[in-house]
Amino acid sequence: IHEIRNPLSAIQLNLEYLKMLDAELPAEANSSIVDCNEALVRIQSLIEMLLEFSRKPNSEMNDIPINNVTLDAIEIMKESAIFKNVSIEKNLSADVDDFKVPKNKILQVMLNLITNGIDSCTRNGKIKIRTYKKVVDKIQYVYWEVADNGIGISEENKKKIFNDFFTNKKKGTGLGLSVCKMLLEENDAHLDFESELNKGSKFFIIFNYNSNGR
Repeated sequence: IHEIRNPLSAIQLNLEYLKMLDAELPAEANSSIVDCNEALVRIQSLIEMLLEFSRKPNSEMNDIPINNVTLDAIEIMKESAIFKNVSIEKNLSADVDDFKVPKNKILQVMLNLITNGIDSCTRNGKIKIRTYKKVVDKIQYVYWEVADNGIGISEENKKKIFNDFFTNKKKGTGLGLSVCKMLLEENDAHLDFESELNKGSKFFIIFNYNSNGR
C-alpha cells in the first residue's frame, strides 16, 4: 500500500503547487488540475475501502446485506468501466435477504465476475447488475446477476470455463472462475451462467434462502 500511497502523495503535492499558480495558467489547465485532484481523492477513497476489507478476517461469518456488497463492488470497479467506456446499470431488489457469509470472499467473487464482464465488452459496452428472489421447485433462492453485451462464450468453451487454468485472456491465469465457484460452494451458494457467442453473457450467484437458517 505504501508503494501506492507515496506516489499519490507526490502527485497531490504537485497538484496543490499548480493550484497556487492558477492566475498564471490558462483556464483549461486549471480545469484539468481540478479534475485530476478529484480523481486523486477518489483513488485515495478506494484504497481506504480496500484496506478496510483486507483488515477483516476472510473467515468471519456475518449477516451480509448482499445489495450493500454489490454497491461496494460497483464503486471499486467504476473507474475500470469508465476507462473501457463501459456503462454499469444496477437494479437491486429491496426485499433480498442478508446472508451469513464472509463478506471479503463474496466481494472477491463479485469483483471477478464484474471484471470479466467489462473485459468481454468492446464498443458501447454495458454491464447490468441485478439482485432478486426466485422460487425453483418450491425452494426460494436469492440471485445476484451480472450481464454484459460482450463477446460471449462459444459452446466448446462453455464446457471448460470452470476448469483450473482455462482462460481466453492473453494475461489471464485461468484461476478466476474456478476459484469463484469454489468460494461460493464453500458458503452454500452456487455459480451458474448463460451465454451466447457475440451477444453476451450472464453470470449468477445463487444463494439458497432455505439453507441460510431461515
